[in-house]
Amino acid sequence: MRSEIPQLEVITAISDAETEDFVSQLLFSQGWSIIFRAIDGASLKAALNERGAELRTVIIYRNDLPGTEVGELESLASPTISMICIDNVEVNSHKLMVHIRGQLRLPLVQQGVRSESVALASGRNPMPAVIAAEKHQPKIVTVTGTAGAPGRSHVAFNLANYLSWQRSVQLIDADLRSPSLAYLMGNGKNAGNRCQLITMDLEQRPIQIPHQANSPREVSVIDIGALPPIKEVITDRRWQACLINNILESSSSLVFVTRSSGLGLMRLQQFIADFPILLRKIPIIYVLNQSTTTREDRAIESRFLALTAGEEHFVLPHDHRPVTGPRAKSGPLDFSNNMSRLGKEIGKIAAVVS
Repeated sequence: MRSEIPQLEVITAISDAETEDFVSQLLFSQGWSIIFRAIDGASLKAALNERGAELRTVIIYRNDLPGTEVGELESLASPTISMICIDNVEVNSHKLMVHIRGQLRLPLVQQGVRSESVALASGRNPMPAVIAAEKHQPKIVTVTGTAGAPGRSHVAFNLANYLSWQRSVQLIDADLRSPSLAYLMGNGKNAGNRCQLITMDLEQRPIQIPHQANSPREVSVIDIGALPPIKEVITDRRWQACLINNILESSSSLVFVTRSSGLGLMRLQQFIADFPILLRKIPIIYVLNQSTTTREDRAIESRFLALTAGEEHFVLPHDHRPVTGPRAKSGPLDFSNNMSRLGKEIGKIAAVVS
């Protein structure tokens, strides 16, 4: 599998030998080149002087490096030198790589966050703009699920539709394989007027969540389609995996939709087993989308409830609306006072994620 991220030359500046070895081995496994391992401030500066100012260098450091003061390492940053502090990052493969990738992709935003950390450590007051940005971060609800058309887009669409009656909502179609929200939105005659649909420009190879620059929103509902195997998400360095990593890392909740079938339950079970690899403390809402009301479906529901026992879970009843016409299943649900059982379940999910 060819990486679309160029090989980076890295200098580590970490005093703890065990942590430094873990970081170096992790980066090496990702195809990055470790060119020097600094043990103190003097050796780091000597290596940079010898290397020169023209070559691009990534320095991964901790502020406890001997021979340096708080904030001193940050001052080494330049157009060719990227400084990445891992002081507050758990020594975990996924969290480290997400943090490092995020620093390289978003230097302006991340610089503000790093500056706040340095300011706090040195006793200075952090920038008010940084604090305000953190306090006003919108909720991000990511909808994914098993392969095989379990109804992910339909759940995302109606969830955003429900939330839009009371909040400013962005509905983002990040399903790179089979985007369908534009079609569903076209049928959305009753959608709240503050629900905005945003589609991904795949030609730009996006690696972060898109948004409308001048349109503040309180909630973003993102349909990412079927989630690839977790191990692939972690090790794949192409832009698609980077996008999914960024979305998962910034999500305030994850809605996982399962198809009402034996295969759907098998894929759900695999997801439950693999998700701890991410070690991401993100609330997960498990949803079983019933397609019929047969005895087999009832057995599948029982198995689903057993698999998700102790977790937040919902069972969406079979949608009895016709396939075509103004009340087609692909259209918006009616969230009036006399809403259907399906609409009520969507409302319960909305209450949890908001």
